[in-house]
Amino acid sequence: MKKIGLLIACLLSLVGYSAQAQVDFGARFGVSYTALTQRINEGYVSGGKAGFSIAGLADIPLYKDLSFRPEVAFMHQGGNYYSQPVFSEMAAYNKYRYYSIQVPLDLAYTFHIEDIHLTVFAGPALDFSLFGKMKTSNNETEANIQFGAEKEKNLRTFDLGVKVGLAVEYNRFFFAIDAICGTLDRRPTKRDGESKLLQNNVTFSLGYFFRKDTH
Repeated sequence: MKKIGLLIACLLSLVGYSAQAQVDFGARFGVSYTALTQRINEGYVSGGKAGFSIAGLADIPLYKDLSFRPEVAFMHQGGNYYSQPVFSEMAAYNKYRYYSIQVPLDLAYTFHIEDIHLTVFAGPALDFSLFGKMKTSNNETEANIQFGAEKEKNLRTFDLGVKVGLAVEYNRFFFAIDAICGTLDRRPTKRDGESKLLQNNVTFSLGYFFRKDTH
C-alpha cells in the first residue's frame, strides 16, 4: 500500500505541474469480457463472462504529445473458477458476478495523423469491489459475496491491475480497446493445491472528448 500511495503522489505532482495546461474531459461506455484465471495441472484455466463499464476520464498534457489520462469507471465483471481439490480434480465450480470501481492511472502518447489521433496508453489500475452474487455447481441458490471476509468462496476487496490499450479518435469521438491483468490473488483463503486467482478484463469502448478545441 505504501508503494501505491507513493505512485499516486507522484502522479498528482505531475498533474500539479501541468495545471496551467489545457485539460480535456471525456466519457465512455464499454462492453467487456472478464475472467477469473487460475493454474490447474500445469496449465492456466479461465472462466469468463460478459460485462460492461461506464467511465469518466481526463486527458492532462504533460509534455508535447505525452499526457496523463486518469479514469474513474463503474464496472460489471466476474468470472468462474474451480475450488476444493479432491485427488487430482476440483470438486466445486464457482460462478461470480459483481460490481467494482476501477481507477486506471495511465500515461498516454498520441500520434497525430491529419485529423485522426492514435493513442497508446498504459499504467496501473486500482480496483475496489463493491457488491455482487455467487453460486456453486452443487448449489444453484445465489449468495451475496462478502468482499474482504476471510472466508472461503468470498473474494478480496482490492486488486491492482496492469492496463494497456489503444484508442483512435476522430472529431472528438473515439474507439478504444484495453486489457487489464490483475496482479493480486483474489482468494481470501486457499487450500493445498489451489493456485492464485487473478482477475483479467478486455474492454471495447466508444467515447467522446469534450475538448475545447480539436488540436
